[in-house]
Amino acid sequence: MKPVLKILIASGIAIFTFLVIMGPLTYSTLVPSIRNEFANHLVSVREIKKLQIQNFFQKKYGDIHVLSKNPIVVQSLPRFSNAFKSGGFDDAEYKQVDTYYGPLLEHFLRQYGYNNIFFVDTDGNVVFGVKRDEYIGTNLYSGDYSSFTIGEVFKEGLSNVKFSDLAWCEETKDFIFMGASPVYDITNKLLGVVICETPYSAIDSFLSQTDGLGETGEIYIVGDDYFMRSKSRFLTQNTILKLEINTQGVQEALRGNTDVKIVKDYRNIPVLSAYTPLDNLRDVNWVLLVKIDVKEAYHPILAVKTDLIIIGAVIGSITGIYIYFTVRRRAKSIPLTPS
Repeated sequence: MKPVLKILIASGIAIFTFLVIMGPLTYSTLVPSIRNEFANHLVSVREIKKLQIQNFFQKKYGDIHVLSKNPIVVQSLPRFSNAFKSGGFDDAEYKQVDTYYGPLLEHFLRQYGYNNIFFVDTDGNVVFGVKRDEYIGTNLYSGDYSSFTIGEVFKEGLSNVKFSDLAWCEETKDFIFMGASPVYDITNKLLGVVICETPYSAIDSFLSQTDGLGETGEIYIVGDDYFMRSKSRFLTQNTILKLEINTQGVQEALRGNTDVKIVKDYRNIPVLSAYTPLDNLRDVNWVLLVKIDVKEAYHPILAVKTDLIIIGAVIGSITGIYIYFTVRRRAKSIPLTPS
């Protein structure tokens, strides 16, 4: 065999061996790196959103605690109560109190971003609301709303700061949180409770920010009853307190576990999910999930695999064609000797 032919064959074998070894080696090296990179991204988003939600609740606890000690609240609550008991909302005394304190309390409503602020005296009478709605004038011990969210937070709020879970507000046609705090005078005598409505949009603004999560990424909250506490990105109908999610990720998070893994979501689609309990919220037991469809998350892996196959096929084809034509040309150039 001619030396040149030997070199060509050896080169072909070397290139083939390189492709067989380097292709899988490159793939096995890049795939874990890509997977870890996206998992770490989901974890980062999860921790940022978790901190935002925790800070939101801490701020709201602090806001209502401070509001309950505000001199205007301490002065006005017993005056509203006395005027209400004397002649009701249409009485001249009540109107006078409302004219003086109403604008100041409306300022607090705008300052803290509340939907409404209520005063409830120790007898359970809702004696004031910045906005007049169905609760005004009712009794939260014996009235129609005693077993509603406002009645429950009032009873808890007589002794400490209390926040409700999400509840529907007919007045605003949206979901709200209700927070309550006891109000004491300077002698530490209990005057009643201040109750504040916080709109759900304050939480939704955190969850709707899905930048960097592609077309299938989603951030959502689930309560300990397995019902969503947020809106679904993929369903048009209301899912808050309506859609039950009993997936592996939710179960793990409600058991107190924090992790990122591939599970099936509430659409029964495989997703890469980063989940964690939302601890330190005091009055609610929620979990947070950040996820993206596996198909989208690992699309770069499929792209790498496809590129390696194409590159290998091209190099192998070029090498094979080159060797074939070189050998053929060499064979034609060898003179035939008579037998």
